[in-house]
Amino acid sequence: MVESIIEGLDRYFRDCPLLQDGVFRVDALGDEAVEYMLEPGISSPVVKKYVDGSSVRQYLFNFNSREYYGMDRVQAIQNSTFYEKFGEWVEEQSEAGRLPELPEGMEARSISVLTSGYLYDASFTSARYQIQLQLKYYKEA
Repeated sequence: MVESIIEGLDRYFRDCPLLQDGVFRVDALGDEAVEYMLEPGISSPVVKKYVDGSSVRQYLFNFNSREYYGMDRVQAIQNSTFYEKFGEWVEEQSEAGRLPELPEGMEARSISVLTSGYLYDASFTSARYQIQLQLKYYKEA
C-alpha cells in the first residue's frame, strides 16, 4: 500500500518500458542526462463533491526528463519522439485500466495527457523536457 499519491505515481512510472536506465526522482532533476522527475503541479483538487462527503478529484503533475541535447537535429527528433511515445503509452495504460495504486480510500479513475512534451530549458549539452498530466481519482468520505 502506498502512503501518498506521488508515491503511487512514482511506482507507476518506474514501470514504463520507454524509460532508459536513468535516475528517477521526485522534485529534483540533476544536470546530467538521462534523468527523470515527477513534479506535483498547481490545481484545485476537488472536481466534484458529493452529499456524503466523497469526491472526484484531480492531481496535476509534470513528468520531466533531462536529455542529451545540442545542435544535432537527429537528437532533437529522438527527444521529441520519446515524448510522443510516452504520451501514447500513458493514454493506452489509462484506457486499459492500468492505473497507479493510491492510498487507502482513493481509487484512480484515469490519467490524461494535458500537453505534448516540450523543451523547457536547455544548455549546450543537455535539456529539460516536460509533459503535463492529470490523474483523476475518487476519494471516499
